[in-house]
Amino acid sequence: MITRILAPIDGCDRSENVLPYVEELSQRLEAHITVLHVFPPSLHLQQDVHSQYVTGLVDDIRKRLSRPEIEVKGIVLEGKPSREIVDFAAQADIGLIAAAPHSQTSITHWTVGRTADKVIRETSKPVLLVRNGAADRSQDHILLSRVLVPLDGSRASRDVLPYVESILKPLQESGRGRLFLLHVLPGTHYATGPAIAKKVDYTSSEMEGLHAQASRYLEEIAVMLRRSGKQVESRIAVGDAATMILKTATETETNLIAMTTHGYTGFSRLFLGSVADRVLRNSTVPLLLIKPSGH
Repeated sequence: MITRILAPIDGCDRSENVLPYVEELSQRLEAHITVLHVFPPSLHLQQDVHSQYVTGLVDDIRKRLSRPEIEVKGIVLEGKPSREIVDFAAQADIGLIAAAPHSQTSITHWTVGRTADKVIRETSKPVLLVRNGAADRSQDHILLSRVLVPLDGSRASRDVLPYVESILKPLQESGRGRLFLLHVLPGTHYATGPAIAKKVDYTSSEMEGLHAQASRYLEEIAVMLRRSGKQVESRIAVGDAATMILKTATETETNLIAMTTHGYTGFSRLFLGSVADRVLRNSTVPLLLIKPSGH
């Protein structure tokens, strides 16, 4: 499914924090790596410097990889970063874009960089975003091995599962991969009144019914995943979706959250679009975003 990974690097040390994850996935999936550096036309005279920078990165990556058959190449382009990244990914049969978005104005608060934000919105490719911070390269810490997948009941939200399965499959024999399925129930709903609709709490019996329905839904998916050898746990939470996703990620020691960028609830209301956006801006672990089929 993912045969080539694109790693856009902007020359900032923090942008290189994505490389341990790119290298891990590359070896796990036997996927080739392309390091892409885009510089503005105003720096045209320094093109050789940019080329040398990328060449050095590529050489370092090759030295760290244990699979010599994996191809690692560097590309240097001149232009608008977001546009060049999206266009290159579409033309070069890229299966995954992996980046470390960072703020140029804040060290302590992570905000999505403008380039990464535009790439997420414009590309149809899966995007892996890694928060600033060095990855633990020790053998005891397996990157992207504990995956949390929020599901909202829609078919669209399940489009992320094949990607998660491919990421975890190489870890099955060692038993070190684990998948957590999460469904978040709202604690309130809108009830039609004489004049306007107002938000009211679910009754205990209504909540019991919703919980039972969610349990059946998650278990059906979990059973299918277990048949292929996956270690799967199901979780149900009640409250604000983004808040509960982040809370569950902490409780399960998740090191990857994987979700579609939007889906629909039972009320046909836009759900994971805004939720994914909030998780993206507050997550302390890598986030894999998938656009549903047809979007």
